[in-house]
Amino acid sequence: MIAAVALAFAGLLVAGQRVAGAASAAESGAVSNGSADSAGASTSSSRRPLGHADVSYTFAVGAFAPAYTPPAPGSYELPPIDTVGDYPLVDASGAATTLASVIGDRLAVVSFIYATCGEATGCPMATAVLHRLDRTLAADATLAGEVALVTISFDPARDTPVRLEEMQKQRSAGSSWQFVTARDEAALAPLLDDFGQSISRLYWPDGTWTGVYRHVLKVFLLDRGRRVRNVYSVGFLNPELVAGDLKTLQMSDRTSK
Repeated sequence: MIAAVALAFAGLLVAGQRVAGAASAAESGAVSNGSADSAGASTSSSRRPLGHADVSYTFAVGAFAPAYTPPAPGSYELPPIDTVGDYPLVDASGAATTLASVIGDRLAVVSFIYATCGEATGCPMATAVLHRLDRTLAADATLAGEVALVTISFDPARDTPVRLEEMQKQRSAGSSWQFVTARDEAALAPLLDDFGQSISRLYWPDGTWTGVYRHVLKVFLLDRGRRVRNVYSVGFLNPELVAGDLKTLQMSDRTSK
């Protein structure tokens, strides 16, 4: 039920965008979802990629506090929603790996981000929540070592292994949280499609990419068979809720043996 409600909210909570500091009033806000792909084109001085200071968003970020007491772990079920396959990835050292290798025989929480995202209720929120969840896992002997946290960048050209390594250094001591990406966008596409994580580039009217992606925040809970058991978006992405779901899956594993 949480997954269904979260997905319903996701469609409503896509933040609006406006462009600040454009060259003229006529250009301000003139970002479009053009079909031209100028990933390899040089960007003119008037069409530099947008940064955090250039983009404002409709929704402000804040720590989500449930207005109810979450059910006790094990008192509910999380039926499988879908199953995702295995895909080639590149880790923070630049080495080739796969999704299955990164997760191993563990439960997993998987998020999709790009490092230069400035959307308050987007990638920064997902990463902040996973940092809190990372600390929760480190402090819980029953979950430590049983859960893989995985952050996958959908911007492989800019989120290089060097950048991924910098983000990975911020994790809790002893954490196994991994930051990975794909070799390129072609390798990334089937993985995104399998998870149902849609993204699109925002373009200037002249076809130059703004450097910004439009996307809906999604974080996925996977069991040991890479079956999706929950999908969290803005209204339900809270470390206490996710930890409770992880414990529920863990308890289900024990009773099924």
